[in-house]
Amino acid sequence: MSDFIQAAIQASREIIEILSQRKPEYMQKHQVGAGGDVSLGADLISEATFARYLLPIANIDSEESGYMQGYGENIIILDPLDGSDNYISNIPYYGASIALCGADGTTQEAMIVNFCTKMAYYHDSQGIVCQDLMSAKISREAQENTATRCGIFEKAYSNPKLAAKLFSQKIKFRSLGASAISLAYAPYVNFMLFGGKIRKYDSQAGLFLCKNLWIKNTPDFLLVSRNKQIFDMISEIAKKD
Repeated sequence: MSDFIQAAIQASREIIEILSQRKPEYMQKHQVGAGGDVSLGADLISEATFARYLLPIANIDSEESGYMQGYGENIIILDPLDGSDNYISNIPYYGASIALCGADGTTQEAMIVNFCTKMAYYHDSQGIVCQDLMSAKISREAQENTATRCGIFEKAYSNPKLAAKLFSQKIKFRSLGASAISLAYAPYVNFMLFGGKIRKYDSQAGLFLCKNLWIKNTPDFLLVSRNKQIFDMISEIAKKD
């Protein structure tokens, strides 16, 4: 396990404990962050925790504070709290997206964490790893799950025509509200579809994890699927929307 993955896991364990306290200051709104959304106290404390562990490894480009000077030339693209609205609403689907990139922007390693299930997703030499952050138990369910019945459509609420077309084709989906985490789940479900242009903070780590799947990333949508037939079907539907 690399220094990057170890540091990201250690930071995530600490953040899970912090966020579980649900203090009033975690819900308070602050300034608009580098990613264009208003930062919550929970976003900022998650960012500060990641910075403590990750700045000795690389520089950071965070959704909240933008560029943070760290070690060397590499840069970490960070969303310290993906699904902030879910967190503040007490909906258990939020986490973090962490991608280590070289000076040329190429992703070298990545990890996505679901703070609610306490699971981390990253690559090793054998493929996608799903690790329990508390027990360190590792599984490779993505290579075994063939019973899935639906996909994930993030931003479905802002793409009603596309959602209706999927429904008319009997393509089942859920809209869960944390795009980076949903990308981590793309290998486990029929597809992951994001309506609109996805930001690097939401997609840098996830696209690396999904690099062996079918991917189409346009200004209008991002589609990821392990199933070529479903991928082609939704690509055509989304293209016509």
